[in-house]
Amino acid sequence: MVLILGERERPHDDTLMFFLARAESGGLQAEVAVETIMGDGLAEFLEELVNDFRGWAGTRTWTSHRVDLQLEASHSGRRVELLWTLRFPDPNEQPGDLWSVTVRTLVSPGEDMTNLAREVRSFLYDE
Repeated sequence: MVLILGERERPHDDTLMFFLARAESGGLQAEVAVETIMGDGLAEFLEELVNDFRGWAGTRTWTSHRVDLQLEASHSGRRVELLWTLRFPDPNEQPGDLWSVTVRTLVSPGEDMTNLAREVRSFLYDE
């Protein structure tokens, strides 16, 4: 399964930012428009994982302010496991119509994690 982030936009030139998160695998394709306030700190969350490359106990979690994208990170020593969960709609608004899909990615804690954090920062902020 693959997770793709794309089509970032700031429609009002303010702090509100949207991007698409798409999960694909075999015949499955799920997509959600993620609403954030200037990325909601996703780039910084990933950079903290890079800085703690030696590991941490438990699971660290990042969630977009509308709860449409969540990232859980755990460290096993040799790998960082990232669980990306796409949700639609915001479970606080329409709990009866909720769907979700979770994509699992494994990343080595050194250079691969650094590259991921750099790519996400560049995607969010055009750096």
